[in-house]
Amino acid sequence: MPKTYTAAVIGSTGKGGYGHRLDTAFDIDDVELVAIADHDLEGLADAGERLGVSRLYRDYRQMLETEKPDFVSIAPSWVTERVPMIEAAAAVGCHIYCEKPVAGSLAEVDAIVAACQNAKVKMGVAHQWRAMLPVQKIIKDVKTGRFGKLLRVRTRPKDDSRGGGEELLLHGTHLFDLMMAFAGEPRWASGHVTVNDRDATTDDTGQGNAPVGPIIGDSISAVFGFDNGVRGFFDSTAGLAIPGESNFDNLYGLSLECERASLELREPGDVYIYAAPRVLPDLQDLAWERVWMPEWHERPEHAPDLLRKNWLSIGNRTLARDLIDAVETDREPLSSIQMVRFVSEMVQGVYSSHLLAGRRITIPLTERAHPLDGS
Repeated sequence: MPKTYTAAVIGSTGKGGYGHRLDTAFDIDDVELVAIADHDLEGLADAGERLGVSRLYRDYRQMLETEKPDFVSIAPSWVTERVPMIEAAAAVGCHIYCEKPVAGSLAEVDAIVAACQNAKVKMGVAHQWRAMLPVQKIIKDVKTGRFGKLLRVRTRPKDDSRGGGEELLLHGTHLFDLMMAFAGEPRWASGHVTVNDRDATTDDTGQGNAPVGPIIGDSISAVFGFDNGVRGFFDSTAGLAIPGESNFDNLYGLSLECERASLELREPGDVYIYAAPRVLPDLQDLAWERVWMPEWHERPEHAPDLLRKNWLSIGNRTLARDLIDAVETDREPLSSIQMVRFVSEMVQGVYSSHLLAGRRITIPLTERAHPLDGS
């Protein structure tokens, strides 16, 4: 008979809330949600009613020490108290599912990795794209060489008002996680950052719409080197996709160039294949083909309109199940804290490279302090 696990939720109303539906991540078979913590009384009461939970705490430390759940969903989208939340969960042996971005600096991620390793707990991260079945399939297809050698991976975030520095981490965390799923661990980074079409400096350092660590730039171009000559590219410019004004909702996606095909990944997890390494408009017999998986696309809840509304919840539950399986089989989760460490290496590597006139920065970084922290 399957074991029944206990789970809890940490939210923070007014300071990142419950993230991208992370309060419902453990709404799955064989898991009982037993407690919620939120410093805000009204937000805590709302969450308790919404989730049908009666054991409510204003102090997440007290909740963790009293309940000692098997799993906890650390849901706030703000990173301001991420490290103490994770350290408190690890201290009671609780495995963790965490909102992204995980932290605003590499030094904070290092502290999180140390806390999890010392406590021997697993941590999965809410990179929901990784959980979509068509995406999982295409990762395997590329890695097994179905399309020939992987050559290049190109990524674009939403390029709305947050384009540039904020999206480098806010949405870059999804895109870099996927980039590594295809290409492996990054070996170096090079970047160029501008503000109002001039080179950015440390004097331009600020914060985003929500706390994600220090940022600069409204336009960024970055290149990453991987094994086997694979290169990854990240480009972002603020204001290209304005809701209600542009004739497209966002540019969010990932493009792969292989020897025999181009691949496009689009939100919320669709994959398209083109039978050439780049688009050749003069060859009209070539066209994009959508990857069709009956076990995914023919499920009623995966109809396009419903999937767009619910894909984050689907992804969270998939990754929560994966985390449980990782604990049971003693493996790393699909999107692990080690992957997040490399995301932070890539982000800080871009800034370090820019401040050194584009010099390639070796990953892992020897300097763990954030290049924009002013120290």
